[in-house]
This record gives sequence, structure tokens and C-alpha cells, in this order.
Amino acid sequence: MAALSFACEGRRAAQTIVVRPPQEEDFTTGESPSLQFLPRQEEAPGWRLESDPVVVPGNKLASYLDGEASIFISYGAVDLAAGNYLTTGGNGFATVEIFRFPDFVKAFGAYSVHKKGPRQFINIENEAFASKNSIQLWRGPFYVRIVGSGGTEGPAAMQRLLTAVIAHMPAAPARPAVFNFLPTADRVPNSERYSVDSGFGQPFLGNSFQADFTTANGPVTGLVIPAADKNAAAAMLAAYRMLYVRNGKLLDPIPNLGEENFSAEDKFLGRAVAFRIDRFLIAFNGYTDRQTIVNLADATDQRILGTIRKQLVTTDNIDNSAAASGNLPGWAQRKP
Repeated sequence: MAALSFACEGRRAAQTIVVRPPQEEDFTTGESPSLQFLPRQEEAPGWRLESDPVVVPGNKLASYLDGEASIFISYGAVDLAAGNYLTTGGNGFATVEIFRFPDFVKAFGAYSVHKKGPRQFINIENEAFASKNSIQLWRGPFYVRIVGSGGTEGPAAMQRLLTAVIAHMPAAPARPAVFNFLPTADRVPNSERYSVDSGFGQPFLGNSFQADFTTANGPVTGLVIPAADKNAAAAMLAAYRMLYVRNGKLLDPIPNLGEENFSAEDKFLGRAVAFRIDRFLIAFNGYTDRQTIVNLADATDQRILGTIRKQLVTTDNIDNSAAASGNLPGWAQRKP
């Protein structure tokens, strides 16, 4: 009986437990520099702000974006300023979201990973594109996303709203300079992206600057990773090489390519050429013929030596007299 009594008491206690829903936070009281870019009153021709805008801190984005928040958090989003708009003469509606990041590289990365599916790039600095139901723009440390419909006026109304948003945004640097290392010939326009997560599907190739190439023999993807130092770059190159040792086969190294390099192929991983110059890891991957990938790698090698040769020489504490005498390390010597 004692056991039965205890069980009954336990059931009654369980029935009295009240699970309270989480209290919704009022984000309309937040502050962010991004608020100055959200149009108020009739600043956007044909649009009006429906309600007070909100500012969501970076550490609370999950409460606003649900599952998508992890993408912005991985790039270090500082906050999000957002406002809902309605057209004044039709049935259009839109939400303007301005994500703020610590620097322009992180903002570019978050913007670039959304460059998927059918889209049309717009001639607006620094880069922007339109898709079926949105317009997205990257400028400096800001990523602007406008989602909705222009109603009876269509895309023209959405474009006016974007113009009003960026009217007071300051000028910003162009794409990260690392992209200058990659060849411009055959590079797919606006394919540049920065991924903190991975490269070629491999997590150890994260924090990579990537671009696509369309060659006569097939598509190729290239990446550049500015590692912390030479040892870190060498470790990533070794890890990438080991991936092919375990799954595919190594091919002959490329003469005079970087300080160290490898080439390999696998049925599923594709063909790869990877090399290291100082603290930079460069790799190309595709399913085309090996020579096409080698040509891209070689062109990148020459561009890097031509653009950062002096910087690398300085990093290695080689003075002008040593350079003049030709006593340069292998990576700094021009190919015959």
C-alpha cells in the first residue's frame, strides 16, 4: 500500500507541473549602426515601414532565424537589423534584413554562401544579385537581404527599396585581395566565395577563398587558404594529400610548382593539384584532364610570385642585398 500511495502522489505531483512557454524578447529596443540604413516614413518611394524595426544580437539570432542562424553565427554576425515594409500603391511586401559582421571578409563569406540557384547579378557595388523572391547585396561589413514581392510593380519596386537602403551606406573595399592570386582567364564571373566550413567538402580546407573556372575541357574549382604560418599550411597540404593516398592514387609531382606540391586522382574525389608557397595553400579540383588543372595551378603560382614576392621576401627577413645577389629561397625564384 505504501508503494501504491507513493505512486499516486507522484502522479498527482506530475499533473501539477506547469511548463511555461519561453517569454518572447522585445527586439524593438535594440541599437545598431545598421538602423540608419533602414528607410523610415516615405524614404523609399512607393514603400512604407509597417512597424518598428528590430535589432537582434548575434547570440540570439536563433530566436529570429531558426535553423538558418547557424550560418550567420559561423561567420561571426554581430547583429541583425530588420524592418517590414508594404507598398503604398499595390499589394507588395518585403522584409529588409541587414546583417552586420566584424569585417568585410566575414560579411562577404555569409553573402557568398547564399549565391545558389537561379540568380541574376546586379551592377551595384560591391556585389549584388536578384533571385525569384529576393535581392541580396554585400557591402563592406554588411550583408543586406530583401525578401518579398514588389506586388503589381514587380522587381522594379524591390529595386527601389534596395536603392533606398544603400543610399547612405559608405563605400567599402572590393573583394578580399586573396582572390587576386587566382587566374582571371576562364574564371566564372561572380563565382568567388569564402567558406569558413570547408573546401572541396573537406573541413580541414575551411577558411578558404574559392572560385570556379569553366575551361574548354570541363569545370574546375580553385581555392586559396592563407594559413597562420608555414607549418599550418604544410599540415593542411599533408592532410589533403593523405586523403588521396587513402582513397585514390598519387600522380607525379609538378616540377617547379611552389615549395612543395602533389597531384592525384580518384573516381569520387576527382583530380587535384595542390601546392604551398610560404603560408599559402593553393589547390585545384575537378573531373577534367590533369593538364588543364596543372595549367591553372601553374598560372596561380606565377601570379602569387608576381604579386606577393616582395612581401614573402620581407617575411623571411631577406634584405635587398640578398635579393640582388640571387640568394632567394626556391619559392621566390622566378622560373626560367
